[in-house]
Amino acid sequence: KQVAWECLCSFVIATNTNIPRIKLMVSNLCQRFGESGSFEGNPYSLFPTPDSLAEASVEELKACGLGYRARFVRSVAQKVSSGSVDLEELKLLDYERGRDLLIERIIGEKTLLGIGRKAADCILLFSCGKDSAFPIDVWMARVLFRYYPDLFDEGLVARLDSSVSSSGRLSGGAYERISSVMREYFGEYAGYAQQYLFHDARSSGLE
Repeated sequence: KQVAWECLCSFVIATNTNIPRIKLMVSNLCQRFGESGSFEGNPYSLFPTPDSLAEASVEELKACGLGYRARFVRSVAQKVSSGSVDLEELKLLDYERGRDLLIERIIGEKTLLGIGRKAADCILLFSCGKDSAFPIDVWMARVLFRYYPDLFDEGLVARLDSSVSSSGRLSGGAYERISSVMREYFGEYAGYAQQYLFHDARSSGLE
């Protein structure tokens, strides 16, 4: 139930980096562009609004450590600020339509390199109430193949190995197939199953 704008912006920031750096970039953005306040004597900064980031220059955003992500963040902020992307609308749609709309209006644009199907599913699951969304990356796909081998044909596994060796990520076709299988298998709360599987695999050191 994260705020949809914060979730979207955070996933734009999260491309090709690690959690400590993501936290640092978000903190820098909040301190520079967020509204300041205090709670029980402790100062804090709110997450920046779309308007505040839409008005920021790319150089100002880069000064927060965003690097090449600066123009992506500014682009998304401008779309949300102008109303061309209505994040509240996503909450009213079913999963399939919400995902198509998100990809069509934001993620499908080549200016947002590094943001793809997984990010769309994460945004829908974590902030738009789409509990059937099932985010997948290469690591998660391998977990699924290990725990649920009977759900997948050998050809799909072979295609995964091929796509990983050439690009280091899932192809669009492989993602769609795995996502469809898992959402059908787990049903309307597939996203919860994904989180438990992810946590268990990480905790047990599964590779």
